[in-house]
Amino acid sequence: MSKKNSKNKLLKIVHDQNLIDFFYLNYTIDDLIEKIHSLKFKDFSSKHREIPFTAKNREYIGAYDNEDYFWLVKEIKDEEILEHKLFELAYYLDLRLQTLSAPSILIKQEGKFYRGTKLVTGAMQIHSYNYLQPDFLKVLACDLINRWLFFDEDRNPNNYLVIQNSIKTPLIVAIDNNKVDLLSDEIKITGNEKKFGWHRKEKTRFLTLLKPDNFENLSINIFDHRLRRLMEITEEELKRYCKKIFVEDVENSKETTDLVVSNILKRREYIDQYFRKFFKEHDETKEQEQDARYAGLGKSFLDYYKKK
Repeated sequence: MSKKNSKNKLLKIVHDQNLIDFFYLNYTIDDLIEKIHSLKFKDFSSKHREIPFTAKNREYIGAYDNEDYFWLVKEIKDEEILEHKLFELAYYLDLRLQTLSAPSILIKQEGKFYRGTKLVTGAMQIHSYNYLQPDFLKVLACDLINRWLFFDEDRNPNNYLVIQNSIKTPLIVAIDNNKVDLLSDEIKITGNEKKFGWHRKEKTRFLTLLKPDNFENLSINIFDHRLRRLMEITEEELKRYCKKIFVEDVENSKETTDLVVSNILKRREYIDQYFRKFFKEHDETKEQEQDARYAGLGKSFLDYYKKK
């Protein structure tokens, strides 16, 4: 019997039972891995009307699982198996850190391997909203911790969707882990020691949503829960997740597990120390001033798009 993940604060935020079920928020990570690996997929086809146009252009097809949820799937080469297993691990860690994230897994079907992403319906890309408003900004600020952990240097507006629950609360959903790097044993995203920010090894064009200037003057109160969640994950827990994910189809799974777990443990120590160095205790006056400033930016942002 699956254990309920009653400590997940997303349960209250997401609110709707159908969304809780869709995003598997009631499961512990161990039980979720077992559940997802037991899913059966059917009707693999490029003709499903649910497939978005942009996904078709990228050679995705569709499939249904045995619970009648629709997934976007794309066949991968055998040499890409480990890479996509790590993308799946990043999805579980997102959930472990209480990040609303689109289920993203590796599917094995009749001897073939597919990357699979559960299709989030009724969503809009985040650039259709004012993502500088305080409630959005705080979610993105915490998500920054996850992306540093994964060395994901390519986060842009296309990597976040926004859905609304039945009480009209906008919910940010992180998608697309295909830039995750859990194998590099060096720190690729390093913090600027003079002011909050980072230096990146790979000079991508993006990270526009996560640029440092967006997060200046936030308090450590915004990040504290995420950092504590990150630091409480045990080495044993991480190894257990990897073993469940790598048990089939990954050569040298023990060595890979040791490397990935070691990397995560080193990175999280660095992240926790860096964020706590640059963000201090709550200053209500400063935060109110910043909220008002971003609210003003938000009005200008929305007015601009209304005129277009």
